Amino acid sequence: MERLKVRLDLWQLEIFCTVAEQRSFSRAAEMLFLAQPTVTSHIASLEKRLGVKLFDRTTRRVTLTPAGKLLYRHAKTLLREHEEALQELSQFVGGLTGTLTFGASTIPGQYILPKLLAQFRRQFPSVMVTMHLGASGQILDGVLSGEWELGIVGTRPREPLLHIVPLWHDEVVLIAPPDHPWAQRGEVSVRELMRQPLVVRERGSGTRSALEQFLAQHGISLSQANIAAELGSTESVKQFVAAGGGIGAVSIRAVECEQDLQKLTVIRLREGRILRRFYGIAWRNRTLSPVARTFWNFVMENAKGDEAKGESR
Repeated sequence: MERLKVRLDLWQLEIFCTVAEQRSFSRAAEMLFLAQPTVTSHIASLEKRLGVKLFDRTTRRVTLTPAGKLLYRHAKTLLREHEEALQELSQFVGGLTGTLTFGASTIPGQYILPKLLAQFRRQFPSVMVTMHLGASGQILDGVLSGEWELGIVGTRPREPLLHIVPLWHDEVVLIAPPDHPWAQRGEVSVRELMRQPLVVRERGSGTRSALEQFLAQHGISLSQANIAAELGSTESVKQFVAAGGGIGAVSIRAVECEQDLQKLTVIRLREGRILRRFYGIAWRNRTLSPVARTFWNFVMENAKGDEAKGESR
């Protein structure tokens, strides 16, 4: 087999990949802010230099040939590595640049990460941050599907394809309004809890999973509880409880302000504390972008300071 002696042009590869993804020369031209004849000319030039046909063209759409599929796979790798090289080199010129997009479950996303992201941005001001919030199950799905490079969740996934790093410690507690009969007791039994209207997070939530696991250890299913409401956010649970709707189960991190203002009372279970960890997740065998890798290291360094707190809780 004779080896091709062709120097590939990255711009032509960018055009080629855009046509392949859009399945249309006209849509690719719009995406790249080029005239359609210019796009057609670049593809024709690339096909001529390689000596192969890259696209099958019909009146309705454009599809890749077997040779085109092979080139597309390698072209995406080349373009990604080119972008990664530029981003890494930019650290030596003007600092880290790029966009950080990741998913986080609601507790770390609302009560831990905002402060941490502000610190990260002060250190890397040219990085733009986008954080998507959801239940732990949703964040796991987003990482597995490739929607995000990184995720931070409240339940340890059972997924061998993922790199999983324990981060911050947390405790799930019960909450009640200050005028509730339990407010002065400090702790109650699991059996007593089963008789009270209980307000919990939705299925897939790490907070709910921690409560379910604790109850299961004591031979009780959450389905045996008197569930008053299943709500999609911690703030909704807090407001529902504050209005007298029942006893809630939330992260201790979510009620620090309310405790200080005496709007809600924290109650623990006599049988023990509901402890858990938050976890960072990423694909095990995929290279993180420079921005994602820098943030990953930043988060892990921050979480080290939580170890002593976790041991004392």
